[in-house]
Amino acid sequence: MAAINRILIVDDDGFMRKVLVKAVSSRFEVETAVDGEDGIAKAQSWKPDLILLDVEMPGRNGYEVCDFLKHQDATAHIPVIFLSSLSSVRERMLGFEVGADDFLVKPCSAELLNAKLDKMSDYMDQRVQLESSYQTAQNTALEALAASAELGKAVRFVERSYQVPSLTKLAEELASNLRDMQLSASLMLISRHDNQFACTKGTSVAPLERDLLAMLHSEKRFIDFGCRTQVNYPRVAILVKNMPLEDRNRYGRLKDVLPFILGAVDAKVRVIDAEQSFTKQNLELGNAVESVRNSLTLISDMLEKNQSVVGDIMSSLNTGLSLELHRLGLEEDQENYILDQFDDAAQSVHQTLVRGGHILDDLEAVAHKLEQLAVNQHQTITETLAVKDSDELDPSGDVELF
Repeated sequence: MAAINRILIVDDDGFMRKVLVKAVSSRFEVETAVDGEDGIAKAQSWKPDLILLDVEMPGRNGYEVCDFLKHQDATAHIPVIFLSSLSSVRERMLGFEVGADDFLVKPCSAELLNAKLDKMSDYMDQRVQLESSYQTAQNTALEALAASAELGKAVRFVERSYQVPSLTKLAEELASNLRDMQLSASLMLISRHDNQFACTKGTSVAPLERDLLAMLHSEKRFIDFGCRTQVNYPRVAILVKNMPLEDRNRYGRLKDVLPFILGAVDAKVRVIDAEQSFTKQNLELGNAVESVRNSLTLISDMLEKNQSVVGDIMSSLNTGLSLELHRLGLEEDQENYILDQFDDAAQSVHQTLVRGGHILDDLEAVAHKLEQLAVNQHQTITETLAVKDSDELDPSGDVELF
């Protein structure tokens, strides 16, 4: 039989030993022991697949021998079938208490003994299969727990990344998350303004690693070389230096989880880039509005001053022209004609100055609208970037998955 190949017979009765050996020797490899101590010694040294154990023996009886063997790591797994001329409930209960697997009343026929052995062999096959199934289920459960823990950390990181205000903080959070996953890694965040580097050791990234991250960033999504793997996204790259090659299950889980994390980081870098651009544009718009406001103030002052100067010039010119006309000796209608032409010209100059004032008013209105637009945009950006204390996440990093 596959499950039973070696049988140890322990019996102080020589005749019974011969009967039992004859009944099973054609099918199994057999060893015998003459008493309890001899049985214990041979069970430990010969390591049988099954023990046929007589109950009533001098010295250590069968119950004591069985109890001793079941408490030894090397022999505890060996099935024991008791042989006894007594078959009361008490004897069977004693056998059960010390760990026996079956009970056979002697004398018994060879057919009955072999039937018991066949049944025990089937039982042992089933036990091996159940143990294998149990081990497989246990390994599967452990794998599921490990995957759940890693996924939980990844989900928690993504939640925390929503509130990260800067690339520096984002790099620190990503390095911390990778460190929690027992990974030794360096990382690079790529923005329109600058590249941010960090590593799980909390130190600065060596120049060689920076060059390697940058050179491999334009390659494919996964780049594997030995126990190192670089994972690339448009705005983030990480170089993991201790990928678990000896644990293919965890290796595969990391290849699944890391893209999930980096996809969120890539999106966050894009958001931070946009926020920084909006902030910069808002600052530039505010500066431009201030510059326009200052320019309009200067223009207004100059226009007001010019209006006063032109008024003085026209008044002086009118006075001087009146005096000169008397000296020219012109007729009254000629003088009136010249004065009327001068008044028309003066009125035209005045209207032109007035229209300039209206244009200035229009420019003031435009400047006011630009100023209001800058204020509203600044308020919108400030409210968008603000992180409320009530929204702070628990730093423990725990997350509940359903």
